Amino acid sequence: MRPIYRGLPKPGHAVFDAQAAGAAQGGTQVRSPFFRRYLGVENVLVPAVGHDVVAGVPTPRPVVILTDLLAAIAGGPGGLCEESFDERTEAPWLSASRLLCDRLAERRIVTVLPADQHLNPALLDAGATTAVVLDPRALLPAERAVVAAAPTLARKLETRVALTVAEVEQVFGAIIDKEDRNFLPHCREGVVDYIPSVRALLDQQRDQLGREAAAGATLPRPWLLPDFKTGLSCLSAPDRRGMNGNALREILLASQAGAYLEGSARRHHKVALVGGTAHEYSVAEAVRFLVDLDYTVVLMLAVTGGLGIASKRATAHELCERYGAKVFASYDWPLPAHLGPEPPGWARLAARVRKEDDEFHQAWAVEHAAQLGRGRTSQDVPVVRDGRDLAAQLGRAS
Repeated sequence: MRPIYRGLPKPGHAVFDAQAAGAAQGGTQVRSPFFRRYLGVENVLVPAVGHDVVAGVPTPRPVVILTDLLAAIAGGPGGLCEESFDERTEAPWLSASRLLCDRLAERRIVTVLPADQHLNPALLDAGATTAVVLDPRALLPAERAVVAAAPTLARKLETRVALTVAEVEQVFGAIIDKEDRNFLPHCREGVVDYIPSVRALLDQQRDQLGREAAAGATLPRPWLLPDFKTGLSCLSAPDRRGMNGNALREILLASQAGAYLEGSARRHHKVALVGGTAHEYSVAEAVRFLVDLDYTVVLMLAVTGGLGIASKRATAHELCERYGAKVFASYDWPLPAHLGPEPPGWARLAARVRKEDDEFHQAWAVEHAAQLGRGRTSQDVPVVRDGRDLAAQLGRAS
């Protein structure tokens, strides 16, 4: 019988194991002004994920993404998590998250903590150059009048020179953070901080990095990396700290340096474990971002909280439906070959999370079906608009 064609061999696979074994050495330099707040410096060496020997084969470790582990402050805006260190009063998913973080620290698994630190207008650098170039065909009459009345703007329109932040605001009005436009203003710079247990890990790491620097290390090499969450989807407006890059993407690329990850035979070797809070937006957005970077994602439902807006189960269904072989959801302790055995208490906490999720999903599904029947959103806004209403909403003449 003629053998079944299984495709041409990929030469990279022959050297993959050796590359994975050496990937833990050194690191890739990544810069973010946000690092300074928690790491003490802006430039760090992001280590590769490294490897563990699984069934006799060097296998790359996962990278972990935990979003918005931010402390709620009494009387203040922003924080999403109330950490009491008491299972009787603390959300079980948060107690489970602490067990996971302790193990990540023990194993030094590369972990990223994207957090809401949205644009604060007070931090904008009015003189910073943006990517905005005026296009006369796109200007509204009022905007065209502003440009015509200002010689500098008129000259920039003619010469196609990019505007500064101040000039953008002069023409188009105040720059507003994307989440202030799309969702609700929250988590302003300087208002929120990570929950105490995460902050303790960051402080311990900072002390360790300081000792390494004193011993002669050129750049610190952290395993726990704070991040500016706006990097999930777009760039921030230029501010005094230069935070207009995408550190999350750079961290992820750096963490996979040296490992050959192409081809279906290695489909599950580039793995991300994802959890955190505000799953209705942040966690789902992180999963989509990672799939676009060719990760296989494990959505850790036991360490995923939410705002009570949508069903976690529905979110998982949508992601698994869309990404089939790239996204998996589970309440179980993930990948013990890399993270070690399930910690005591995990199964009990995971069962509590699952029970709460089941109850919430049942209630949500009824209300969601009713909203679909009415053709309205949860804010009682019509899903389908008529032409006049649409024109009014978009600020166009009907």
